[in-house]
Amino acid sequence: MSYDTINILHLEQFKSKIELLETRLERNVLIIELKFYKQQILCPICGSAHIRFLEYKYKKIIHSISTHEKSVIRWHMRRYQCKLCKKTFSESNPLSDSNENVSLYTKMSILNYLKDYNHTFTSAAHHYYVSSQTVINIFDRYVEAKRRKLPKVINIDEVFISRAHKYKYACVLYDFMHRKIIDVLPTRHKRYLIDYFARIPKTELSSVEVVVMDMWQTYRDVIKLCIPHAKIAVDSFHLIKTLNEIIKRIRIDTMNLYKINKSAPVHDDMYYYMLKKFHYFFVKNYEDIYDGKIRIQKLHAYWHKSDILHYLLSVNDDLKDAYLLKERYREFNLTASYEMCDDELNQLIYLFRNHKLAGMRSFGRTLNNWKNEIKNSFLVYDKRRISNGPIESVNNKIKTVIKTSNGIKSYNRLRNKIMYAINKDIPIKNK
Repeated sequence: MSYDTINILHLEQFKSKIELLETRLERNVLIIELKFYKQQILCPICGSAHIRFLEYKYKKIIHSISTHEKSVIRWHMRRYQCKLCKKTFSESNPLSDSNENVSLYTKMSILNYLKDYNHTFTSAAHHYYVSSQTVINIFDRYVEAKRRKLPKVINIDEVFISRAHKYKYACVLYDFMHRKIIDVLPTRHKRYLIDYFARIPKTELSSVEVVVMDMWQTYRDVIKLCIPHAKIAVDSFHLIKTLNEIIKRIRIDTMNLYKINKSAPVHDDMYYYMLKKFHYFFVKNYEDIYDGKIRIQKLHAYWHKSDILHYLLSVNDDLKDAYLLKERYREFNLTASYEMCDDELNQLIYLFRNHKLAGMRSFGRTLNNWKNEIKNSFLVYDKRRISNGPIESVNNKIKTVIKTSNGIKSYNRLRNKIMYAINKDIPIKNK
């Protein structure tokens, strides 16, 4: 009997106990004939040592050591009878749990496989030659993700899970500094969130210094009520996104002022053409736009991006003013600091709120409403400016879990799969 064979079959922990080990391939199934040395055992009923051997029973245990073919241990299990109480019993099974036909090694392999958020219960079943329900049963039995302790900086955001669940959106709490999911809540409803935080000890809540969120009033109300000492920061990306949507609307309205009958064979609407073709100039960072010569097909010419931008801003004064103010806010967002941002933020609020265009005035009201939260967005922890960027990345992984699994009906199972696959440090229960 080769020790290499034992190692290949992942039976190293039993090598001193193995009496017989033979392998053969039978109809694309690797059969492992296994028998252990006889051990001195007592009757589990009366404790007597006076027992006699009855027979061998052959127990089949799935032992997936290979992805190329199914592997099955054919264990030669001894049956005994107690001479005193006449009860019959089997020798102990070190390969699998009682009354189960999947080896402990296979279970651990399945659980390790599911740590990848791209892997599903179905793919694990195909990979390890068991049923999908078996994989689910193993996962439910051994994985139970506990809520992590609240950290200094919390990200909070929602993610769409499914219309099949009671609530369409789950609420994700994320540890900004350690990059771990704290918890996944079944809903973002205010009442539920208030009850959730009310169950957390006050000593733990007191450790929270900042909560980062998007501009959703419910989150702000809940944090002010449940963690009143914590600073609230609004994610700067959502502000820029909101402002870009306003600029986009202004560009489209301006473009439509110069729209001519486009169905005519020939039409001279260069303003319309340029504003439509180079729409990205108004929302993309100027430094990220291609710096070489850009072809303008209608003019049969090549222009530099600076010439194109100059032309676009010459079309309409209101559009130009809106764009320049948007760029001023973008520069403020990139360069300001928590200690020095007050004066510039107040000036920007004034300019937006008194702008000629309604969309810009609306954004000014948003800035004023979230003024303190915008200032807090410039706080720095762990040498990084706080933002919801990390949780947005996690949300994409959560969507991958849901998409690849084609939906997981049990919310508790979905929550456990998300935290187990993304955090990767969830301990195995009943190991």
